[in-house]
Amino acid sequence: MSTIDRSNYPGIPEEFPIEALPFALPGAQLKLSVVKQGERYYPTGTSPQEVQEDYESMLDLANQVVAYVHQNDLSTKEALDAFLTQESMVMQMHYGIRPRHAEWVMKQVRVLLKDTGHPAVADSASNPSSQV
Repeated sequence: MSTIDRSNYPGIPEEFPIEALPFALPGAQLKLSVVKQGERYYPTGTSPQEVQEDYESMLDLANQVVAYVHQNDLSTKEALDAFLTQESMVMQMHYGIRPRHAEWVMKQVRVLLKDTGHPAVADSASNPSSQV
């Protein structure tokens, strides 16, 4: 697997997953699925514009999950862990979010909850092995 030149993605955190989308193009001849942006070609899903859109969507999703956690009674570590595990599966199975993106969203949710002083994250900070 080739490494990605992160300088093409300003404003995208290093830990945000950038991965090409698998494509099956019909026909007898071999085909290559790429996107042209500027003078460069990128595997589908990895152009700077696509990555920026993915990042903004995943960050928005993380913020929505944080709002839900604050609105509902998820103040214990156990309740939060169970919800985030279930939500990660729902994101992947029902909404087609790629596993690495769902994992990034859950980590971002914990960061955002920690920044707001959410009690369940304070509990899990002392036991990092239980984090989603």
